[in-house]
Amino acid sequence: MLPMRVALSVLLLASALSACTPAPVSTANSAEAPAPATAIAWRQGDVDDAFAEAADSGKPVLLYWGAVWCPPCNQLKAGLFKDPAFIALTGKFVPVYLDGDEEGAQAWGERFGVRGYPTLIVLDPQRNEITRVAGGNDAAELTRALTVAAGRRNAVAATLATALATPDRLAAEDWQVLGDYGWEVDANRLAGERRSEDVLRQLSKTAPEAALQRRFALLALATAEKPSASPTEVRELLQAVLAQPAEVRRNRELLGYAGATLVKQASAGPATRTTLGQQLLVALERADAERGDRADDALSRALTELSLARQQQPQGALPAALVARVKQRVAAADAAATDAHARQATISSAVYALREVGDDAAAEALLLAELKRSEQPYYYMPELAELAEQRGDTAGALEWLKRAYDGAQGPATRVQWGVLYVEGLLKLAPDDAPRIEQATTALIAELDAQPSGYHQRTRQRFERLAGQLKAWSGKHHGAETLVRLQQRMQQVCGEQVDGACKDWLS
Repeated sequence: MLPMRVALSVLLLASALSACTPAPVSTANSAEAPAPATAIAWRQGDVDDAFAEAADSGKPVLLYWGAVWCPPCNQLKAGLFKDPAFIALTGKFVPVYLDGDEEGAQAWGERFGVRGYPTLIVLDPQRNEITRVAGGNDAAELTRALTVAAGRRNAVAATLATALATPDRLAAEDWQVLGDYGWEVDANRLAGERRSEDVLRQLSKTAPEAALQRRFALLALATAEKPSASPTEVRELLQAVLAQPAEVRRNRELLGYAGATLVKQASAGPATRTTLGQQLLVALERADAERGDRADDALSRALTELSLARQQQPQGALPAALVARVKQRVAAADAAATDAHARQATISSAVYALREVGDDAAAEALLLAELKRSEQPYYYMPELAELAEQRGDTAGALEWLKRAYDGAQGPATRVQWGVLYVEGLLKLAPDDAPRIEQATTALIAELDAQPSGYHQRTRQRFERLAGQLKAWSGKHHGAETLVRLQQRMQQVCGEQVDGACKDWLS
C-alpha cells in the first residue's frame, strides 16, 4: 500500500478544506466604487469558458489544480487565498479552480502536464503556458512570481529556448520567470528531451546574477535522480546560499524538504555534516522568524532536524532533547491549527513527526481524534491501517483501508483510495482471491460514472495496480481472475471517451 507518510514526504518535497467550493465574491453596495473583493472569483472547473473569457478580456488564465484532502492545498486556502493583496492580484487573471474530482479534471491535468497537488499554471488565451509554480512554496514568493506572470504574454518554453541558445538576449524579468518556475512539479515537461537537471545546470552557469545561478544549481541538485556534483561543489553552494538571508527566504521550501539530503551530499564525514546541519537549521529559523515564526514552520524545521539526526544515527533512539522538542512543536502546531483548512495542512506533518520519534501511540491518538473533526476523515485512515499492520493486526489494517475507500468522496479520490484497499488485500490477504477480485471489480466500476476519467492520477494508479495484480497472479495462481478483471475493464473502457484503458492488464 502507499501509506500517507509516503505521500506526505512527496508533498514536503514537494504535501483542511472545509468545503470544495470557495466562498462567493462580495458585491459592492457603493455606487461610486466597488468594494475590494473578499474572496477569489474562481470559475469552478469551467476551463473552456475561462479561455473564452480570457480571449475576450485579454487576461491570462490562472489555473489552480488541487484536491480537498491535500495538505499543501489547504495550506494555500488557510493563508494565501485569504490574503487581500493576493485576492486583488487574481483580478488580473481569469482564475479557475480545478478540483481533481470534477468531471474532466484528470483529462485537463494530463493535457497541461500537472504532476501533483497543488499546482498553479498561468496560460495565455491561446493556452500557451506562461509559467507554473509549485503551490507548496512560500506565499510571498508565490505572490511575487504571479505578479510578474500577470503582465507577461511570452510562453515559458520560448523563454527557456532563448536562455539556452542566446542567454545574453534575455531580460531580467525573463530570468526571474525561469527562476520562479515550478521545475519540481512539471515532470520534465519544459525541459523536453533533455533532463531538467541538465537544463538547470546549464542555466546555473549562464544566469546573470550570482543568487540566480545558485537558485538554478540548487534546483538541479533537488531534481536529480542521483547525486552528480562533488561533495565540495555541493558544500560550497550550500554554504553560499545559507550565508545570504534573502536567498534562504527564496529557497525556503526547497531547503526544508531537500536540505538534509544536500547536507549529506556535501559532507565528507560526520563532523562536516554536523556543522552544515546546524548552519541549515539556524538559517531556516532566521527565515521563519521573518515571516512570523509560525507553529507550522517550527514543526517543519523539526522534520528537517529529524532527517539530519537520522543521517548521524540511522538506527536506535534519537536524543531525548530532540524527541522532547519535536513533541512540543507537534503540540504547538496542533493547538495553533484552529480552522479546517489549517488542520488538514498540519495534522499530516504532526503525525509524521510523532512516528519518526517512535511515538506511534501518540500518532494514533491524534489520528483518531482528527477523524471526528475532519470533513475528509478517509484521508487519515490509510495511516491508521499502517499502524495496525505494524502491530500485527492484519484484519484491523484491512478494515481501515476498506473504511477509507467506502468513505472517500469524488471519482478520482475514490479510485486513489480504492487502489490502496486492493493493494492492502494483495499484501495482507493474498490467498483471498475472491475478495481481491470483488474489490478490484468494484474499483473498475468507479469508471462508469466518469466517462473521461481514465487520465492522469486515475490512469497512473490503475497502471500501478495492474503491475501488482500481475505479480500477485504469478505467485497465487490468479490467471483466471485477471482474465475476468480485464474483461470487465474492457466493458467499462468502451464507455470511456478515448478508450485509454483498453490495454489495462495486457
